[in-house]
Amino acid sequence: MIGEVLQFHDLQELCKPGSKPRLATVEQWARDRRIKFDYDGNGGIWTTMTALNQALGIAAGASNAEAYSASDLF
Repeated sequence: MIGEVLQFHDLQELCKPGSKPRLATVEQWARDRRIKFDYDGNGGIWTTMTALNQALGIAAGASNAEAYSASDLF
């Protein structure tokens, strides 16, 4: 983990402790738990502690997390 960022190997350990699950397994695990993630440049995924906590119900989302319609922009 680098600061608040959970790297792919961190997510592998959370997904299946003690083993190295494949990318597809970790992706499905994250999707099932509604953890927001993005792809890194090394064939893995990453997320933040905030996104993980929010998905697990530990922390509320940002106050401005609601989606805005296009009309709100003008």
